[in-house]
Amino acid sequence: MIKVDIRRNSDNEILSFVVKGHAGYDENGKDIICAAASAIAYTAIGYIDEFFKVKDDKSFYKENDGCITFEKPVVNEYDSILKINAVLEAMVIGFKQIENSYGCKYLKVRDEEVQSNVKD
Repeated sequence: MIKVDIRRNSDNEILSFVVKGHAGYDENGKDIICAAASAIAYTAIGYIDEFFKVKDDKSFYKENDGCITFEKPVVNEYDSILKINAVLEAMVIGFKQIENSYGCKYLKVRDEEVQSNVKD
């Protein structure tokens, strides 16, 4: 199963995500769910990579076999923040569409706010 963990701040903005595992829908190289999940994650990462021209600095994501981790880069321009947020939200919709189409047996999305340790 592929597990997608989306972490958000209290303003509901995506801070990070992890995509981990293999769907097991079909054999390696023929698994359409793994291919779809990879394409969705890499499209979001690719947009941010191109938008910020950070090809030599991959510090905002890491990858190894069956796992992609992403931390949203810090930006100060409002327009840039909106664009990145829109791409990340579209990514989440794509993951949830796979989950709804094929079931939690193959891909499960956990989308939650990061709990703050600060007490009011």
